[in-house]
Amino acid sequence: MKETCMNILERYVRQFNENDEETVCNLIDNAHALEWLRKEIPIFECPDADIERAYYFRWWTYRKHLKHTEDGYVISEFLPNVPWSGPHNTINAAVGHHLAEGRWLKHADRYLSDYVDFFLNRPDSAHQYSAWLADAMWKLANVTGHYDVGRETLQKLVRYYELWEETHGLPNGMFWSIDDRDAMEYSISGTTEDGRVLRGIRPTLNSYLCADAAAIARFARIAGDRKTEARFLEKHDRLKKSINEILFENGFYRAYHCENGKETDPDRVILEGRGHSPRELIGYLPWMFGIPPVGRDNAFDLLADERSFASPYGLATAERSHPRFLYSVKHECLWNGYVWPFATSQTLTALNNVIQTYPNGERYRDLFCKLLRQYAKSHTRLREDGKTVPWIDEVRHPLRDEWSSRTLLRDCGWPERKGGYERGKDYNHSTFCDLVITGIVGVRETEGALEISPNIPTDWDWFRLSDLHYKGKTYTVVYDKTGEKFGVGHGLQVTEQT
Repeated sequence: MKETCMNILERYVRQFNENDEETVCNLIDNAHALEWLRKEIPIFECPDADIERAYYFRWWTYRKHLKHTEDGYVISEFLPNVPWSGPHNTINAAVGHHLAEGRWLKHADRYLSDYVDFFLNRPDSAHQYSAWLADAMWKLANVTGHYDVGRETLQKLVRYYELWEETHGLPNGMFWSIDDRDAMEYSISGTTEDGRVLRGIRPTLNSYLCADAAAIARFARIAGDRKTEARFLEKHDRLKKSINEILFENGFYRAYHCENGKETDPDRVILEGRGHSPRELIGYLPWMFGIPPVGRDNAFDLLADERSFASPYGLATAERSHPRFLYSVKHECLWNGYVWPFATSQTLTALNNVIQTYPNGERYRDLFCKLLRQYAKSHTRLREDGKTVPWIDEVRHPLRDEWSSRTLLRDCGWPERKGGYERGKDYNHSTFCDLVITGIVGVRETEGALEISPNIPTDWDWFRLSDLHYKGKTYTVVYDKTGEKFGVGHGLQVTEQT
């Protein structure tokens, strides 16, 4: 007898629950995980066991971070409380990832609208780390169809952007930041060998705010506020031009820093940075938001180059040929070449955007599928008892099969000042399900009707995504090469569920 869609979900949830040490319970505990997931998530089937397992595992871990508080629903990054978090153990660094993943829930508005308001009402929390909040809100609205969230919060979004300008703005319209506040501490470009953190003009905050300016302009258009729309379109266009002219050097977008660690004059920063700024994975961020012009995307060839970003256990966050690759630092969070799911999911989102929207981007379809498979395989840990279990944590070693942050914290005795026991377990700091839905299945969120442009691995003859919730309707997307797997016709079929 063929296994039904819901039986597939039940099988995975049962396995995950059996292998889990439930250290923290929030709104939905393991005992109620299956019931909640049945109601909320799109059901995915494919012939690749690693991708399918990782898809359900990431939804299973995502619901662990959903909390209901006196401020409404919020989503956490760490399960245990960590000293550097804000109210309700929230941290804004991954809010863009949280919204991208969660927008595919059936009741996304219910869970995510409170979360958005939470940050817009708390400037200190919303500006703790760099983030792409307004852009993520726009893409959430494109899936739910509820654009009122932007109309109702437009002035808060404007103030959110203006506060970045007041605290991090530069005379040329760009923004400075440091790697630590980009949630990317101990990077090669942003931290010196003697441990000094440098201010710089980085692809991170600049790309995020370029995308945010465009999103605010769109929300203003819907609200009928033409003045605000024009003002933020100008900000977007100016920042986009600067990113493309200033941060692009020798075929790649780079971060430039001033060696005295404090200088924020853009001319001096660029002058001191040019010629020796390394290639880092953050150089792909502009493509995540469609900022680069056509013709620069050959940079994605480096993702397959072992001298650059390709490594046995994921995408290295800095080029492997750099002399400071994996330089020694006694800290559990390192962005000097270690593999971070945060950056991996950003880079794969950027790559998918190139495939979907840039001329000749289709040449990278196989690379996307290869890297997504590698990412899926990374969602494991070999336990001390010799059993391999599904796992997502903070940071992996690029050259050996190890969650390096976990190893260091365990060997230090799980210090409370660093978050305590199993701090990084089920870490909610990246996307995966969104990459399957938008990358493999090829759902393109737009202001209009559902569009599908799948990126099917060459060795797949089928896949099915059902219970896809999009603008108030529910769809099933089926690819069946021969028509024999599902019996609904051969090729791609998109049907509305009743």
